[in-house]
Amino acid sequence: MNEWAVFFLGVIALAAVVQCAFVVVAALHVRRGGEEVSSLCRRFDAEIKPTLEDLRKGAANLRAISDSGRDQAARVEALLATTLESVETTIENVRTLVIKPLASISEFSSFWSGLRRGLETYRGAEPRKRTAGVSRPRSEDSDEHMFIG
Repeated sequence: MNEWAVFFLGVIALAAVVQCAFVVVAALHVRRGGEEVSSLCRRFDAEIKPTLEDLRKGAANLRAISDSGRDQAARVEALLATTLESVETTIENVRTLVIKPLASISEFSSFWSGLRRGLETYRGAEPRKRTAGVSRPRSEDSDEHMFIG
């Protein structure tokens, strides 16, 4: 049995050496993978971070432009409101200064044309002659309106 023990010890030793070789190979692959990850991190820092910083600056600029545009829009709105108030006030002033005197002129014109027409009628009219004793029959004088039929 001693031979078998030496044989199994040899197999165990060989298995340990093979296992050690696999561990060394695995450690080398892990080390190589770590180096690749480190190089990727360096490339990320070198290429992507400046781009991200540019994007942040661009977003800040867009925000500033947006705020400026909003302020400009508020100013334009206030200017339009003031202008509309001014136009409405001007329209009211025009109505007060132009239309009311025109109404007075219209009233005077109406008065004048009525006065002229009255004078024309007075000058051109013949005196009416009354016919004495002849009266026209009125509809109220007859009883016709009382009958239904």
